[in-house]
Amino acid sequence: MPWRRLPVGRIAALAALLVAAVVLARGVPGPRWKALRPGLEFAMLTGDPYCRRGSSAIAMLRIDPARARVRIHHFGQTPGGRPLDAVEWRRVTGADAVFNAGQFLPDWSYMGVLVCGGQVVSRRVHPKFKAALASDPLDGGSGARVLDLEEEPIDPENLRWREMAQSFMLFDHTGRIRVRNSDKVANRTAVGEDKSGRLVAFVTEGGYTIEDFARLIQKSPLQISHAMAMDGGSESQLCVDTGDFRYTCLGGLTRGASSGDPPAADAPLPAVISVSAR
Repeated sequence: MPWRRLPVGRIAALAALLVAAVVLARGVPGPRWKALRPGLEFAMLTGDPYCRRGSSAIAMLRIDPARARVRIHHFGQTPGGRPLDAVEWRRVTGADAVFNAGQFLPDWSYMGVLVCGGQVVSRRVHPKFKAALASDPLDGGSGARVLDLEEEPIDPENLRWREMAQSFMLFDHTGRIRVRNSDKVANRTAVGEDKSGRLVAFVTEGGYTIEDFARLIQKSPLQISHAMAMDGGSESQLCVDTGDFRYTCLGGLTRGASSGDPPAADAPLPAVISVSAR
């Protein structure tokens, strides 16, 4: 019987197709979460192909509201009485992590409702901001949520949470994108709520348009049901320090866990969100 050469090229092509089929069947693998404390995890997500400028890496904090406390802080409540960057805010609060809250005016006034530890800093309901990060309900219990204000409007005379920061929706639980398309590219911060009721904070190392950022979060393997945006640009900041793990991103300037002193921020923050899980 004569020797027949094996069709190596065809076999290799078939093997590649089988591998691709297996990958598609299993889906895109999710991020590898690092447990920082009970109820608090950290991971990185790649933002390709949505990233328009700089690093496509996105830092994420996953927060279990039943085990970690989410609080909101305003510079008027600090001993120095001045806006701070995320690194300074983390030191002042003693929290495990701090990231920026929503938008503000040049005179540092918050552009929406802001409640910090039961103290109402601003009752001004921004008519176009249809989301709020809320924590510690006044009717008892604990926990934190991303509220869709189209479904749960704010009554400025009856604010039912001890902690609240109003901002705008990225997308809602129906999948509807709630931001207008824009060519503006900037660093971004967002908070989403997944289908298990956990919060996930996203802070980008590079620049994204707001619509691309919304679609990235929506299509990620994290099962985010709805998400809201916080401030962006140089104000998009995150500082994590649990003793044995450190990560800092200040408007695109980053330091990882093995680096030394964090970089200096270009922009102070009048209000921040802190997370403590001790």
